Amino acid sequence: MHNDMESATDASLCTPYTLICRNSDSSLGSTLEKVEVAPTIEDRVILFFVKNGLNENIAVRLVVSFKQTVYIGLGYGFYSLCRIIANQTNDSDTAYDNAHSIINFENSSGFFTEKEWQELLVSCTFFANNTVHECEPRHENSIEVMEQLNHFYAVAIWVCTSLFFITTLQFAPRHYPVLAWWFCITSSLAAVTFAAFPCAPPRLVKELHIVDALEEFSGIEIYGPDPDEAVAANPYAAFPSMHTGWSALCSLGVVYVVFKERSKGPKGWLQVAAAFFLTIWYPLLTIFTIVVTGNHFWLDAIGGLVYVLIGWIIAKKWLSDFGRMKKLEVVVYGEARGEEEGEGEAEEAVRMKQGISETADGEEQLIVDV
Repeated sequence: MHNDMESATDASLCTPYTLICRNSDSSLGSTLEKVEVAPTIEDRVILFFVKNGLNENIAVRLVVSFKQTVYIGLGYGFYSLCRIIANQTNDSDTAYDNAHSIINFENSSGFFTEKEWQELLVSCTFFANNTVHECEPRHENSIEVMEQLNHFYAVAIWVCTSLFFITTLQFAPRHYPVLAWWFCITSSLAAVTFAAFPCAPPRLVKELHIVDALEEFSGIEIYGPDPDEAVAANPYAAFPSMHTGWSALCSLGVVYVVFKERSKGPKGWLQVAAAFFLTIWYPLLTIFTIVVTGNHFWLDAIGGLVYVLIGWIIAKKWLSDFGRMKKLEVVVYGEARGEEEGEGEAEEAVRMKQGISETADGEEQLIVDV
C-alpha cells in the first residue's frame, strides 16, 4: 500500500495527468470531459523533498508557506512603493489642506475630539510657534501608559498581521486564499488613496496642539526630523488608517475562520461569539492608540473600516466568479491511478489538489490554489 501511494504521488507530481470531469452546465445534461493537467514547479519541488525523506504534508506546507511569504513580501513591497512614490510626488500643502478638510468635517459632524482624548493621559503646553513646551501626566502612570501605546503602535501591526496569516496558512489553509486576497485588495485600495488623497496626521497639524507622542515620550522619529524629507515612508498617508484596517481584518478574519469551521448547533454559535469577543479588543485598542498618540483622526479610522468592508466584498465576489469558472466535479483520477480502480481515494486526492472541499454546513466550495 505504501508503494502504491508513493507511485501515485510520483505520478501525480512529476507527470501530466488526466482528470475525468463532469460538466453539469451542458444543455444535454451531464457530460464527461478530460482535462490535461501539467505538473507545476511547486509540484516538482515538493516531490524533491519527499524523495529525500521529508514527510509529504511537511513538504507541502514548507513550499506553500515559502511561496506565500514571497507573495506577501512582494505585495507589501508594492504597498510601500506606492506610499513612497506618493510622498515624493505629492505637495505637502495638499496634504495639510486635506487634513483641514477632515477637521472641518469632524467639526461639523460633532466628533472632532482628538485633542480631548489625548488629554485623558497628558496635558501639554506649547510655545508661540506651536512647538511643545512641556507635558504633564494626568494620572500617576500616564507617561508609562503612553510609552506602551507608542510601542503597540509601532510593533503590533506587523507582529499581529504576520501571526494571523502564518497561523491561518498552517492551521486553516483552505480559508487562506480569500483572507489573503482580502488583505491585498484592501491594501491596494489604500495605497491608491494615499497617492490621490494625501493627508497629514493630527500631530503634524501644529495649530491643533496635538503632541507627537512617539517622539515626545518614546524618542521615536518614524519619518525623521523633517517629514517633507522622508524617503523610506510617507508621513502623509493618514487616510485611511491601515493600522485600523489591518487590525480589523485580523479580528474579523479569525471570526470568519471560526464561523466556517464551527460545530453544528448552538455550540457552534458560541464558538463564533467567543472568537468575536476575544479578538474585538485588538481593533478597538488600535483605534484608541492611533488617536491618543496623535497619528490619526477619527475619520481615518472610519475610513480604514470602510476600506476593509469594500475589500471583503471585492475579494468574495472575485473568488466566487473564479470558483464558478474553475470548479470541476471530479469523477476519477485518470491515468496516474487507472480509471477503474481506487476511485474513492483517487477522487479525494484530486478534490484536494483542485481545492474542492466542504464547509461545516455541507456546502461544497472551491478553495483556490495557494
